[in-house]
Amino acid sequence: MTRLFPRFTSSATAALLGAVVVAALGAQTEQGGHLLRTAGLAGAPAGYTELAFAAPQALPARMPATSFLAPPSFTIRNVTGRQREYGWSVRLTESGRTRTVAGGRVTLADGQPVTITPPTKALCEPGPITLGVLLEGGEAIAFRATCSADIDEG
Repeated sequence: MTRLFPRFTSSATAALLGAVVVAALGAQTEQGGHLLRTAGLAGAPAGYTELAFAAPQALPARMPATSFLAPPSFTIRNVTGRQREYGWSVRLTESGRTRTVAGGRVTLADGQPVTITPPTKALCEPGPITLGVLLEGGEAIAFRATCSADIDEG
């Protein structure tokens, strides 16, 4: 009877398994990934967009009601591998209503970041609010705060 598959010994199986593990671990390094891409065994890493508040530690949890809220600065960084245009908007949700309070467009080269300070202010009405930054591509960040009459505007 002829065998279609060769018989592996336990030492050959262990050596093959060890080689697979070493290859998998090597692919996790920058050099290993480069070798795999050069050999045509792996594709280029997927591009992405970074979106973050410029000073997240400074985002308020509570603010005085009837004060003017200046939307916080945020950073967009293009890591897509090509130049890209971003449309952005800042939206304020309060009392169940959402409205756009600022928006614009920016074109970024690959690897380029930009920090945007929205040129507007919105009146903080009593109650909870959510302020979010949305990019046309679907990326979004937001924070929640409470506008309270119990806080001095000082």
